[in-house]
Amino acid sequence: MAQFGWLIDLDRCIGCDTCTVACKSENNTRPVSSPLKFKNLGGAPVLGNPAGAIADHTSYRWVVKRQSGAYPATKTSFVTSSCNHCASPACMAACPLSNPNDPSNENNAIFKRASDGVVLINDSVCNGCKQCIVACPYGAPQFNSTTKKVEKCTMCVHRVYENGVRSGLQPACVTSCVGDALRFVDNFDLAGTGNNAPGANAPEGFADPALTKPAVKFVAPRP
Repeated sequence: MAQFGWLIDLDRCIGCDTCTVACKSENNTRPVSSPLKFKNLGGAPVLGNPAGAIADHTSYRWVVKRQSGAYPATKTSFVTSSCNHCASPACMAACPLSNPNDPSNENNAIFKRASDGVVLINDSVCNGCKQCIVACPYGAPQFNSTTKKVEKCTMCVHRVYENGVRSGLQPACVTSCVGDALRFVDNFDLAGTGNNAPGANAPEGFADPALTKPAVKFVAPRP
């Protein structure tokens, strides 16, 4: 099975959220109150968004931002994140309407394409039970409270292909990345080892790659 994947250079990501905005623009995902995640941490609660709750949204890609250290030696790190189109998707294994023993069957609610390894959701089959959301260690599946279905990154297969033929385009997030931190890997090696292994050089807090064999690897921060 061929496999598309991601390469993320941790030193190059500046946390600008351009990839997040480009993804939302390309896929018209549900912003409701804001196109980006936010928290209402103070003041009176508003309808559908009690104080401290994350805004109702659907985002296929987002940027994790972490601060570490103590003044004056503080550091902020950024990691662009989305579905990793895993070799063994936990979302599919948890889905009651999918058969992991027949992963490429498009009649599954969640299936993994044999042609390129992209994991997709068949929204005509999905019943919105959210079991995939619970199972995914990367937070990729997102519940759309309007459609009552689950959505996630499609690796922009509608851009990458045109009438079943490669178009020459890359996913919107990759094309928009101003720092060249996010790259599209045409032939990701799921059997790779060392720096080429699934999840190689993963940042702190990234789920154990052995769980699902994610089609993502990282360039570690330089000393």
